[in-house]
Amino acid sequence: MVVKTNHFEQTSNVLFERIKTALILAVGFVVISTQSSALIFSFLISGSMFFVAWEWANLASFASRLSKFIFSSCFILIISFLYLKLGLAAGTTQINEQLSLTILFVGVIFWIISTYFLYHYPKYSDLWNGRYKLSIMGLLTIIPAWNGMILLKYFNPNGYLLLLAVILVAVADIGAYFIGKSFGHRKLAEKLSPNKTWEGVLGGSVACILATILLVPLVNFLVPEAIGINVVSSVLLILTVIFFSIVGDLLESMLKRNQGIKDSGDLLPGHGGILDRIDGLLAVIPCFTLILSIITR
Repeated sequence: MVVKTNHFEQTSNVLFERIKTALILAVGFVVISTQSSALIFSFLISGSMFFVAWEWANLASFASRLSKFIFSSCFILIISFLYLKLGLAAGTTQINEQLSLTILFVGVIFWIISTYFLYHYPKYSDLWNGRYKLSIMGLLTIIPAWNGMILLKYFNPNGYLLLLAVILVAVADIGAYFIGKSFGHRKLAEKLSPNKTWEGVLGGSVACILATILLVPLVNFLVPEAIGINVVSSVLLILTVIFFSIVGDLLESMLKRNQGIKDSGDLLPGHGGILDRIDGLLAVIPCFTLILSIITR
């Protein structure tokens, strides 16, 4: 009885930490997405992505703090260069759309190719495994997502479209977790992530569809820029969120398994690292933003 009580208390404490951290992150993201200018938002997102790059260094087998700092600093140097090329500056209302869309397209291609390697895992692992190959993968993961979030903010300065993407990914993730935990039996990718099931995928998909049905009318009312989002494009965006959120999650699971680690970091109490919480979002944002840019032109 004492053992069961202690286990229940530990589980409750972990759940409390997860909920508390999630609420703090959610409130903070809503504030910076909706209340900050596009330039300030880009600075804040860039700072956050520095820590994501730091955690990716763990997945790329950089062990020392110095090597992680060098990798993260290289990321900062690259996005500093992109700041100039994209035209990110005070008072700017538009950025270099052609370059931005090119970066998004490269990101989408990367995630499509990643799907192939995930499907055949562990076959072909020699093609992507290795410190420098994994470093390039990190840049192809982080930079298009960074660019996509900033483009969404410039496209819709109120930040509602960005919040829509984040909410849909979160809802899909939550639906998959609870349905998979309660009813999951058929494994989705046992070699990559034993806990993920097809029932979880179905639960996440249904949750995402329901959230979209509820949110799209509100988005069309609040966001004049989204006037081109009709039924067909809504379905396309839903499929994008569902598919790429799974791919992003599985890719991080594959890389963590490759390094023999449970979490990408320990920055978030009860959650692990930042990368553990946004892996699906990193994959969704490039395709979501690219499709949205096309259908609203």
